[in-house]
Formats: sequence, structure tokens, C-alpha cells
Amino acid sequence: MAEPTIIEPKPIADGTLRKAAPPPPHVMKKVTLGQSKRRVNPAVIVLGILVFAVAFWYFLLRKPAAAPVVVRYAAVDTGDISRGVTATGTLQATTTVQVGSQISGLVKKIYADFNTRVKAGQLLALLDTTPYSAALAQSEATVQKAKADVDLAIANEARERKLLAAKLVAQSDYDVTLNALRDARATYSQDSAQHEQAKVNLGYTHIRSPVDGVVQARDVDSGQTVAAGLNVTTMFVIAEDLTKMQVAAAVDEADIGSVAVGQPVNFTVEAYPSEIFQGTVTQVRINPVTTNNVVTYTVIITTPNPDERLLPGMTATVNIINASRTNVMRIPVAATRFVPPSGFLASMGVTGSDTARPKRIRTPGDTSHHRMPTLGTTGGPPEENRPTFSTVYLRTGPGNAPKLELVRVMGGLSDGNYTEVLKSTPPLHPGDSIVVAAFSMGGNTAASNGSPYSRPGMMVHH
Repeated sequence: MAEPTIIEPKPIADGTLRKAAPPPPHVMKKVTLGQSKRRVNPAVIVLGILVFAVAFWYFLLRKPAAAPVVVRYAAVDTGDISRGVTATGTLQATTTVQVGSQISGLVKKIYADFNTRVKAGQLLALLDTTPYSAALAQSEATVQKAKADVDLAIANEARERKLLAAKLVAQSDYDVTLNALRDARATYSQDSAQHEQAKVNLGYTHIRSPVDGVVQARDVDSGQTVAAGLNVTTMFVIAEDLTKMQVAAAVDEADIGSVAVGQPVNFTVEAYPSEIFQGTVTQVRINPVTTNNVVTYTVIITTPNPDERLLPGMTATVNIINASRTNVMRIPVAATRFVPPSGFLASMGVTGSDTARPKRIRTPGDTSHHRMPTLGTTGGPPEENRPTFSTVYLRTGPGNAPKLELVRVMGGLSDGNYTEVLKSTPPLHPGDSIVVAAFSMGGNTAASNGSPYSRPGMMVHH
């Protein structure tokens, strides 16, 4: 802003000072405006103090609003429940035959390969017959010579016997001749046995299938030499019948007590992950197998395989079913494990002494809490078959203003996901919604006693 113009008084002719004329009005107006802008309005100060106080309260003194609580529900439905023992095993043919060679020799020719279907007696391979044919010819010559010696000894014995009758030779001479006949016959028998052995060895050069089946493995090639010793060399592995397979499952010692012959089995293989195969327990072997201090028992499970899709060596995940229920009313196990947080029930309209201190009753498959005694009498059913008691919370009221009602449930069989409802007070019906979880959305602290339980078909209420 331009500085105001100051007019200095000028001297007149007589030496006196003359008073200066006042400045123009527009100049005085600018000076007045410049001085007024330098003053601070008290109202502005008061307004700044109020804004600072509001900001201080909002950011430091104000309590944050309570975070909304999300309530998850699941529907009561009807369905099947099964409980069983899970294990893994390997698929194999019901009967597997290892074909080997009892003699040593050079493999001259192979007549069967992998996956070849063979019949009993069919030629699989041929060993070099030259040394065994020569041995057979030599044994035949030996037998012929022994036969000639026998014939000569018989003739000598006949002559000596006549001479002995005529008392022309001594008894000792006849005994020598008779002994020579016996030796000849013994030698003939020995050579005849060696001749038969040579025939057998020549026959062993022809490797034949002992059963009808499919060649699962071939361990030799043409030109390879097999050596017979204390252990027979395996040349072929033949699966007798692939239309019937078996699973050798390793069951932990803690679960073997609930496995019995005749129990149904469901199993899957990685080759067909979306398909479930059925089988039956046919044998529980009492021979324990210890691996890394873990004791398991082998359970044999048979299964039909008419289309031969199941192949030997596949890894099977089996579920041996020892208890099952069909078409029963069931509820999620998460509903029986739910413990409402403090003040949650009151906000949902549940009142009474039962809501003051929520309790949790363990259901089958839950080992984190002690189970409440149920039957308490000697000679009762096994522990896993006893009913359990728990509390669930039924959703009532309209959708925009839901309320909860406490329901006492007596549960039966459980598979870890669902629990059978034997009895409930008040009664539950298929389609009813029950609480499975309640948690706060404002932070990591859950309002329920565990992580939120998620299940298809759940409804979420804020």
C-alpha cells in the first residue's frame, strides 16, 4: 500500500510559515482503511478457541462408538451322519504271483510284456536250452549203460545159481555174483533219477505262467543272464484278478479297537478325486508294525473293480465307518460349541438365570473341555455312544429385529461337522436358524470364544 503524502509547510515572503492545506479526501480514506486492517477482531479469537476445543474433544476425549457385532446363523436340517476311522493304504491285487527261474541261464526270448493277459501254463520266457539238452543226452547214455550192466549181472547170477545147485561153485562165489547184480540195479536206479532230473531242468528253461492273470511287472530282458541261488530270481509279477482289489490300510493303535470285520468302507484315490469307492473290511491283522515309534495295524479292505480303473499301487484314503445314521435331524457342531460373550444375550432379548454365566458342554470330537456326566450308571453304553447335552440359541422374531431363544439339545452321533438331535426343548424343526458365531467387526477381538465358524448357507446379521 502506498504511503500517505505529507505536505511540508512552505515559507512565505515575509519569513512566516504558512499552514499546509489538508490532504484530499481519497488520501484520508486510504489511511483510515490501512489502520483498521491491522486490528484483530475479538470474535475471531473466540471462534478459534471453540474450534480447538471441539477438535481436542473429538480426537482425545471422545469415546469411540461401539463396533457392530456380526452374528452368523446356520439352518437346522435333515441328513446322514457317519463316524469312522480314517487311514491311508495302498491298493493291490487280491492275489499276486511272482514268477521266477529255478535254474541259471541266458534269457533267449521273451513272450510276455507288461499288461499282457496270460493263461495258466502259457509260455512267458525261454532260457538257453543247449547245456540242459546236453546234460539230458548224457544222462540218457548213462542210463543205457546202467541198464546193460544190470542185464549182464542178471545173466551172471542165473549161471552162478545153477552151478551152486550142482555144487560146482562155492557159496561165497555166488554171493559175490548176487551182490554185483544188486549194485548194478542200484546204479541203474540212480542214473535213472539223474535222467529225470535232467528232464526237469530242461523243462525249467520254459518259464510258464502258473495262474490266469495280467503281467504287472517284467524284470528281465532278452540276453540277460539269470542266476539261481538261495533266492529265486523274480522274472515276472502276475496279478491274478484285477476285477477284485484290496486295500492294505495302516490303522493307528488308538483306532484299531473300533475296527471290525464286515464294516463298510468309503475311500478315495488321487486319480479320481471326485469319486468315492466302497469296500468292506475282510481282515484285521494282529501283527503290529512299528515305524518311528508309531504302532499301526494292517486292515485288509476288499473292493470290486469291474472296469479295472483302480490300479495296483494307488494310494487310498479310507474311512472305515463304525456308526451311521440316515435321514436324521442335525445341527452344526459349531452351534453346540458357541459361548455367547458378556451382554450379548441381553441385547438379543434372552433373559433368565441361564444367561448370567454361559457354559459350554463338550460334544463328540471336542477334546478341549471336560464332558458333563450323562448316564452315570455302570454297564451303560460305551462313552462314544452316550448322548451329550448342550445349549444352542434359536433365532426368532422378524428379520429386521431378530431375537434369540435358548434351546436345550440332547445330541447323539456326531461326525465332527454335524451332531444328531435326539431331543430338544423347545423343539427344533428343519429350517430353523441357530447361532454358530458372534464376533465384533471393530478389531481382532472376537465376541465369541473362537474364530468365526463358516459354513455354506449361513446368514449374517449386523
